[in-house]
Amino acid sequence: DPPDAAAFKKSLLTELSCVVCFVLLYDPITLPCQHTFCARCLHRSLDHSPACPVCRCHIPPPFAARPNRTILSILLKAFPELYQERAQIIQAEERDARLSTPIFVCHLCFPGTTTVLHFFEPRYRLMLRRCLESPTRSFGMVMPPKPGSNSTRVDYGTMLEIRNVQMLPDGRSIVETWGTYRFRIMERGNLDGYMVARIERIDDYPDELIEQDARPTNTELMETCRKFLDRLQRGTAPWVVQRLNNAYGAIPSEPSAFSFWVALVLPIDEHEKAKLLPIRSPRMRLVLVTHWIEQLNNNWYA
Repeated sequence: DPPDAAAFKKSLLTELSCVVCFVLLYDPITLPCQHTFCARCLHRSLDHSPACPVCRCHIPPPFAARPNRTILSILLKAFPELYQERAQIIQAEERDARLSTPIFVCHLCFPGTTTVLHFFEPRYRLMLRRCLESPTRSFGMVMPPKPGSNSTRVDYGTMLEIRNVQMLPDGRSIVETWGTYRFRIMERGNLDGYMVARIERIDDYPDELIEQDARPTNTELMETCRKFLDRLQRGTAPWVVQRLNNAYGAIPSEPSAFSFWVALVLPIDEHEKAKLLPIRSPRMRLVLVTHWIEQLNNNWYA
């Protein structure tokens, strides 16, 4: 009977709808408690709480499950057009996304250094999971705007490659990263609570564009930095010794990385250090670092 068939189909659609997004299930996943959700809806829910969204049954991390093939076959059989429509919408969102780089707003870091981060906010736990699922396993990091500044955004940051992840029982993560390159944010937006951006990579100018007879030379500038650090290590600033020994490893020999390393250990404002990020000349970065050292010398030893 047609009315009965229509009523059955309506009832079936209700049963096959996700209780999180309230539309037809897509990539259905069934939990051990037998409640079923869209894969994307479930993962987003687990970023907020490691429990079933319906019965609150605990789901210990890390959670990994395959789609429920039985329910998927029913969906494709009963509602093929509706399921295909959902697939097209999701694929269009992914295909049309120009802002493909996730951005973590936290603190300053530089290329060539290790940074350990603590992910605990649900929005950044979601960002981390997506990064781990991507081929590159990386994300950008920028500082928050300086308090009291007229600027409401920071345009320069460092791309971080995920090296190691420790998942904690409550869903938080300790993430070890390595700085790979600098970038400038060209366009930014918001995805599920965290920043995404279109970025432009920043690389140093080729060596042949640098004035070879410039004075002081790069070697002389680096020696000025070394003498300053040696002076501090001889007992006037214990915090430098601790940082050098425990955090930053051996001092680089290349001018391109040397300025970043020295800046990390200098006791100056982090937003001042961030001025190194857009500079494409290793020599100009060394000049700026030695300028900071001269200011410290004048303040401390005058």
